Amino acid sequence: MKRVVSFVAVFLIIFPFIFPFLGCSRNDEKVRYSKRSEFQRVLVIDRGDKRYLRFGTTATGNQSTISLSNPDSVPVEYIRSSLLGMVMIPKRERVLMIGLGGGTFTTLLRRHFPDLWIDVVEIDPVVVEAAKRFFGVQEDQRFRIYVQDGAKFVRQTPHLYDLVLLDAYSGEGLPSDLVSPAFFAAVKNSVSDEGVVILNLWDQGRSERFLAARFQAAFPQTACIRSTDSYNLLLYGKKASMPIPTELREAARRFTSEAGLSFDLAKVAEKLATECP
Repeated sequence: MKRVVSFVAVFLIIFPFIFPFLGCSRNDEKVRYSKRSEFQRVLVIDRGDKRYLRFGTTATGNQSTISLSNPDSVPVEYIRSSLLGMVMIPKRERVLMIGLGGGTFTTLLRRHFPDLWIDVVEIDPVVVEAAKRFFGVQEDQRFRIYVQDGAKFVRQTPHLYDLVLLDAYSGEGLPSDLVSPAFFAAVKNSVSDEGVVILNLWDQGRSERFLAARFQAAFPQTACIRSTDSYNLLLYGKKASMPIPTELREAARRFTSEAGLSFDLAKVAEKLATECP
């Protein structure tokens, strides 16, 4: 009897640590994919109509979200806000994204801008595998995924980009190389004169103001949007001046109608603030 009790006690202690890797469900969640890379464990979780990408364990935050019944919908607020960057620029030819995640932003761009050239840099090949197998990401002649370090890519790229989205997260937060002053300076050199750079700061706590200041040092023309749940702060930086708010809202309204978006981009534009942390 003592052995049984001891076994149960040990099992209860270690179970929370091994649970995320067993492929079991919790709260109606089902682990569809769980694979360890040299950087982190990458998981794909289904719950009801939603599919999530997570890093580390099943208990961590969602890196990407899609609807299984309506793949054209955009469930994640900061992804919808990121699309506003395409309204801020007069030329829409080439986009760079640092950090692939589930590829929801690139999928959104490909749907509405089929002639766009898209380069994505993702350091973790397991993330790329998960995005292709479970989130419908497909490379083509104009959409390339580079499995390498984002900071190195930005320093070496010969291209100028009209929009750059910085959205690289690991299970431990933002890599320091991708928020350094040298990195932001390199990004500035790789964006076109009228282009826009978007930095996603997710749940940075006390570091948020410090990181925002670094970004603003490189891009003094800055605006921002805080997500409804307050976890995401999206910073928009330009070399040129920011669009006039009324003109941006009207352009966003036209784009929503012309593209047949499932959400109102003009409502997103109304949230844009020039007073940022």
